Amino acid sequence: MKKKNSKIDIVIPWVDGSDPLWLSEKRLYDEKMPFLDDSINSNQRYRDWGLMRYWFRGIEKNMPFINKIFFVTWGHVPDWLNIDHEKLVIIKHKDYIPDKYLPTYNSNVIELNLHRIEDLSENFILFNDDVFVISQTTEDMFYKNNLPCDMPQCEILFNYDLTSVFEHIVFNNLGIINKHFGEQRRPLKAVLKWVSPIYGRKIMLSNLNKLAFKRITGFKDQHLAIPHKKSVFQSIWELENENLDRVCMNRYRTAMDISTWLMKYWNLVTGNFTPINTSLIGEYLGFQNEKSLDEICNKIVRKEKPILVINDTIDGTDEQLFFRCQKRLVDAFERILPEKSSYEKY
Repeated sequence: MKKKNSKIDIVIPWVDGSDPLWLSEKRLYDEKMPFLDDSINSNQRYRDWGLMRYWFRGIEKNMPFINKIFFVTWGHVPDWLNIDHEKLVIIKHKDYIPDKYLPTYNSNVIELNLHRIEDLSENFILFNDDVFVISQTTEDMFYKNNLPCDMPQCEILFNYDLTSVFEHIVFNNLGIINKHFGEQRRPLKAVLKWVSPIYGRKIMLSNLNKLAFKRITGFKDQHLAIPHKKSVFQSIWELENENLDRVCMNRYRTAMDISTWLMKYWNLVTGNFTPINTSLIGEYLGFQNEKSLDEICNKIVRKEKPILVINDTIDGTDEQLFFRCQKRLVDAFERILPEKSSYEKY
């Protein structure tokens, strides 16, 4: 018999990269960090595309089962946002992140401490502000019987870009997973879920092959909305407090960081998830120029999948290109989500 899920919340971190007060504070620390990796800590990482209205419209229209939305911010909120909405909870970094880690401009620190948010439900979906819900979803796309829905895609990881901070963070996560699970016999419930036919033959056979390895060789990271368990965050903090505490002292993202992908991996290796084919639910799209934006806008309008990730990789120095792309994205979203949501004051 199918069990009813407990309450499901959303957590959405957001930053207004144009806020003069935030910028002024950040510059004080930028000057103390002369060796910042510009590719991962550049202003492009913080700029706002002005699409949050459509994020809220998509959630209200297509995820009516959501209990609360926890809007995590340095302190600023969009002028148009209805902060009195009954489902909206504004959370400032200082409300839940320990003082010794603040101020922080490191998204990993912001996300690794989410379990400290008061009143956050055990089941919560972590969104990024480039992850949009553009058509109807159901609870069982995210949780079944209170277990996160996921699809392990096992692979043998290798670092093909020594300059990429992201690659190093993936290996840091994997190191902790192998520390706790690398020598263990795989639980039967995890084995059966890793080879579920629901993933398709190619992924199923690839996962089966990786089960022969003594160590966990790695997972393909799917940049979508990620369902989490608050208790998993708490458990990992108890087991890896020293490592997580050290990481949270990093004011900016570094190659020594750990990310919340660790919590996702933890669910996969313990078998505490429900198999689902996530490729049917969402799609990741990055764009570098106006030509690549044609496909993105068409996919928005056609609403091919419920979730669409629009990753900003265009030149951060070309303002005219940015504004042209921004207008086209707004126009595309207006075609599918033209009605103001109750989260908007105007």
